Amino acid sequence: MKIAEGIRQTFEVIASNKIRSFLTMLGINFGVGSLIAISIVGLSFRTSISGEMGKFGSNLIWVRPNRDAYVRGEHRVLLRESDVDFFNRYLPGLVYKSTILNRWVKVRYHGKGEDVSVFGVSPDYFSIFAIKVAKGRAFVPEDIRLHRKVCVIRPDIAEDLFGDTDPIGKQISMLGHDYTVVGLTERLERGFLSDGSDNSTIFIPSSYMARLIWGGREIKYWIYLMRFDSMSNVDNAIDRIDNYLINRYGYLRGEKRFRIDKMDSYIKIVDRVLNVISMLILVIASISLVVGGLGIMNIMLVTVTERTREIGIRMAVGANSRDILVQFMIEAITLCLLGGGVGVVFGVGIAALACSILKWNFLMNILYVLFALGISTLIGLVFGIYPAYKASKMMPVDALRIE
Repeated sequence: MKIAEGIRQTFEVIASNKIRSFLTMLGINFGVGSLIAISIVGLSFRTSISGEMGKFGSNLIWVRPNRDAYVRGEHRVLLRESDVDFFNRYLPGLVYKSTILNRWVKVRYHGKGEDVSVFGVSPDYFSIFAIKVAKGRAFVPEDIRLHRKVCVIRPDIAEDLFGDTDPIGKQISMLGHDYTVVGLTERLERGFLSDGSDNSTIFIPSSYMARLIWGGREIKYWIYLMRFDSMSNVDNAIDRIDNYLINRYGYLRGEKRFRIDKMDSYIKIVDRVLNVISMLILVIASISLVVGGLGIMNIMLVTVTERTREIGIRMAVGANSRDILVQFMIEAITLCLLGGGVGVVFGVGIAALACSILKWNFLMNILYVLFALGISTLIGLVFGIYPAYKASKMMPVDALRIE
């Protein structure tokens, strides 16, 4: 039997049973659609993560108090200026560094008031997190050395306080002092990785904020960020910092008083979570494909029963068992391929919608489509072979007796 003739006859059968064929293919549709969607979304996710890592740099580490070492309400040991000096002097490959302090305050300008998050940071902070300044400038070393009361603001707070007026050079009041706005950042697009600020954040020099917080007491910092020129220097720095902090501050209840975090560690955690989610969806999709395959087998068995007389007539006019087997196998595979094709369109549409909502780059890999169609073909072969075999083993005389 010719394949082309078998395909033509298959479409005639499908056309004569549209609703039944559609319902039969639903399981394949959803299974293949799920596979395609999770593959594309997963690829887009990983590409987005790689892009953000390239922007922030995977060679970023930060030191902060280890909350696991303390009970609720207990005083925590913070980093001292002498600790920061040690890091700056004895860690090879250190490119950027920044201390961080944070506080929620009331900011005012000409009678307008807003509650905002104020970050005390060093000049390198803007380079570490690739924060772009749309107007004015970021902090410079002279701002720190001369203890200038300056600030850089995000777009939302600029709109709330200044409206359409250019904020550069204006003075705002907070923390008991007036600060001159020297810079306005570009709008922050929220992604997986962030410095913790938002579009209503105000930045001031950390050295000045530290004096406001600690007064005449010893200045301390909550977080110290460091970015290195290579991963080898990152690993070396982590060992040195860890040994230094343990020797100086020891342990509390068996826990280190400080923890050292790496950017790529967080990326790996997120990636593992995505892998678990992907596996769950793949399991669900596989169940859907099996159910779809069983639906194909069931319908094909019903079709064999309905077309018993047709099978007998074909055998009587010269068709052999192989021809009957091939015909019903073609029908099963065609149903699965049609279901797989619709599933591909469905999955691509869902993935495109998800990427659009999450603002990820939509990435399509033709290998995913080929794999999905290959799975559909395999389902057709596995679940179509028994009905096709049953049809091919009918005796012409017995088949012709069926009314």
